[in-house]
Amino acid sequence: MNERAPSGGALAVLRWLLLLAGLLAGLLLAGCAPAAGPPPAHLVQAEFWASPSSDWAPPPSLPAASDGVNAARTPWAAVALPHARARQAATDPRGATPPPEVVWYRVQLPAAALTPTPQGPRLYIPRWQTVGTVAVYVDDDLVWQTHGSRVWNSFNHPVWIDLGGLLPPPGQSLSVHVRMASLPGVGGALSTLWAGPAEALQPGWRARTVLQTTLVGFMRGSYLILGVFALGLWAARRRHGESIYAWFFLMAVFQMLNTLPYLVDEQGMIDLPDPWFAWLTHVVGTLGSALASFYFLRAINALRWRRLAQALVLYVALVAALTFPPLGLHLDRVLPLLRLALVPTALAVAAAALWGAWLRRTPTSLLLAAWIVLSFPLGFHDLALQSYRIDIEHIYFTPYIYVGLFTMFLVIAHARYLRALGVAERANDTLAERLAAQQQALDETHARLRAAERAQTLLHERQRLMREMHDGVGSSLMSALRWVEHGGPGAVDVAQVLRESIDDLKISIDSLEPVDADLLALLASLRYRLGPRLEGAGLALHWQVQDLPPLPWLDAQNALHVLRIVQEVLTNIVKHSGARTITLRTAPAARGGVAGVQVQVQDDGRPFTPPAPEARQPGRKGLGNVQARAQALGAHVDWAPQAGGGNVFTLWLPLQGPGEVPSGGWVK
Repeated sequence: MNERAPSGGALAVLRWLLLLAGLLAGLLLAGCAPAAGPPPAHLVQAEFWASPSSDWAPPPSLPAASDGVNAARTPWAAVALPHARARQAATDPRGATPPPEVVWYRVQLPAAALTPTPQGPRLYIPRWQTVGTVAVYVDDDLVWQTHGSRVWNSFNHPVWIDLGGLLPPPGQSLSVHVRMASLPGVGGALSTLWAGPAEALQPGWRARTVLQTTLVGFMRGSYLILGVFALGLWAARRRHGESIYAWFFLMAVFQMLNTLPYLVDEQGMIDLPDPWFAWLTHVVGTLGSALASFYFLRAINALRWRRLAQALVLYVALVAALTFPPLGLHLDRVLPLLRLALVPTALAVAAAALWGAWLRRTPTSLLLAAWIVLSFPLGFHDLALQSYRIDIEHIYFTPYIYVGLFTMFLVIAHARYLRALGVAERANDTLAERLAAQQQALDETHARLRAAERAQTLLHERQRLMREMHDGVGSSLMSALRWVEHGGPGAVDVAQVLRESIDDLKISIDSLEPVDADLLALLASLRYRLGPRLEGAGLALHWQVQDLPPLPWLDAQNALHVLRIVQEVLTNIVKHSGARTITLRTAPAARGGVAGVQVQVQDDGRPFTPPAPEARQPGRKGLGNVQARAQALGAHVDWAPQAGGGNVFTLWLPLQGPGEVPSGGWVK
């Protein structure tokens, strides 16, 4: 997968990493500043003797040594420190382990370096190296030795020995012997020695400890954490072909194995046989990290190179098979050759980095290519250091070679994160714009719908009022006109018709007034309109009402239906019953399990039983209108004569809207 040029944020990561590195270097240099007090002694000369001993284990004290190291006849030779014995070619890497080559170094610590201080004097040895064991004696006593493997020992850890309990009388020096038992032909080396107050030696010792072990361990843990993080990303995005994360995880694991030899202390590190430890670290770790690095660079630079990738896999598998521990090869005798086995994979990694930099031409790709090219002289430096061809006090750079690749991964991850944020922000902006456009379109549509609904409502109301005026007021006026034109019964009938027409008109107007689903308010308006007419007819109207639940469906049209029903009942009582009193009652009532309210109109006139529909007289439409309006409301009407005289009319109305109640279920 091709990675484009990182954004400014990715370059900012590089700047911050460089700033952090500079800060760490500054703190390290500050820690190396000489402390106040007596200066330490730097010992650059020693005496050397090759012992005839064949014992791996050091003697418990110098007098107990069987090789006569304390004898006066011992032929000591002066040598300069650091001192190295050259490594020789392995003659039989599969044979049995021969007895060791034992050598001794002897130095005298000057009395000036042994001055008592608050922390006491120390003996500081920056580095020693061999395949074998090392022991340090002060005067005749054994004060320090390696306890781990003969092959994988604490060569990368500076030696720090407290001399506080071993000080001679003032003005006398101390004799220090260093015994080194090495595998024949592998050679060995000892750095210069320092002796003096701990306050003066600690900065240098701490700085070397950080560079040789502490920082390596910190980087290894950081790489492993990043590798686990990358593995999680790969598991989440493996369907999208994000192989870069898987290769980074493998690179972190192999690099962890590759750095294990630099972290082994004098007590050893893990309970693993030396051949297996060498194979895991110098073969699997070294070649595996190089192979994973090649695939990592191949992925980020979108390089095909399938044949080269397959060839590298076969090469690494072949080397791993030839060096497999059960085959009996002693890898500890051919360690430099294992570094040479890394050359083909290292060349492939360099080619992938250089070709990727040529194709992409971005600052990060160019820096990465430069770092990979720089890793070659760093690797040759470590090879020369391991072969004792340069000063043994140099620091191994191999653990730091992969800093560039891991930094590149951080830059890539940061660039992808910023791109993902940018894509998310742009997507959010696009969605917000679309949402605003959709909201505007919906608002416009709603406005048009509301306008159309208002127009439709007005049209329906206009048509309804026209029908009501035509069927009610218009019909009454036409009847009055015919009576006048044809010499009807007289002015009294005409006046009555006109009053009824005016009442009809007022009731139609009252139905338009909002009542907020309050049936009592609607009936009160009817009482206000019809009260004078009832009093003029000699009827007493008794009002017995109670609070009712609201009727949400009571709009203008349905309100007119209710008014017309009650008006028709009251008109019939006035015209036909001969009653003297009318009582109107309201109450909540359920019918057939359905909640509702009822309006009862009771009179004391002649009993009335509504005829069947087929027996009704032509032209008498009052009862039919009542039932039709009740049908429209989903209501129920009923006339019941009373035993003592009079009638009770009941209008039952549901609490739900007319559309929610069966239309024919409530009209009797």
